[in-house]
Amino acid sequence: MAVTTPRETPTDSPIAELSKRVDAGFEKVDERFAMVDADIRELRRDMKAGFDKVDEKFARADEKMQAGFDRLDKKFDWPIRILLGATLTAILTHVF
Repeated sequence: MAVTTPRETPTDSPIAELSKRVDAGFEKVDERFAMVDADIRELRRDMKAGFDKVDEKFARADEKMQAGFDRLDKKFDWPIRILLGATLTAILTHVF
């Protein structure tokens, strides 16, 4: 039995060239995706750093607001007690 080798057809060479060009194109696409992935990672780091700064500023603002509310509570605490005492006294004197 004789061994035969496949004969080259006229379309083999253009197909091989096309295959090489397609492979080269996919290599470029892979490189570009790697660059995009790196850019996205960098963007995420930058955004996280920015959000961390904003979170810190909000935390400081919350502390300042709470301190201000605490001061207001102290200022209005004694007048409210006086009004409550006077109201209770008025109610009790009219009831008894």
